Amino acid sequence: MKTRKKQRGMSFLSWVSVLSIVILAFVSGVKLVPVYVEFYSVQSLMKKIVEDPAISATNTQGLRGKLDDYLNINGMYTVKREYFSVEAQADNKNAKALVVNYEVRKPWLGNIDFLMTFHHAEALKGQ
Repeated sequence: MKTRKKQRGMSFLSWVSVLSIVILAFVSGVKLVPVYVEFYSVQSLMKKIVEDPAISATNTQGLRGKLDDYLNINGMYTVKREYFSVEAQADNKNAKALVVNYEVRKPWLGNIDFLMTFHHAEALKGQ
């Protein structure tokens, strides 16, 4: 009586499908990771601006100047100054916050794009 050996491992078609999924995930990561790194840089520069004792909520011109300096020094050319605003906080109308709102669209495959929306607010001190 002959016994059949059981097949071990993956077939060629299985390897191709797994490899294509890995490549698709890698390409997605290459497109998305820089956008999120840039957003974390925006958050950290907002923290630095808010913690600066020379900047206050009433001095919007100084705030805009400092913001331009940080954006130019850090090479963030996709994040524009117009995306930033000084708004009253929802919980305390007397307090103000530095707010950023923007969207980034990255092409993925063909006519399919990634659309990422970013929002962050930091309370301004020295009011």
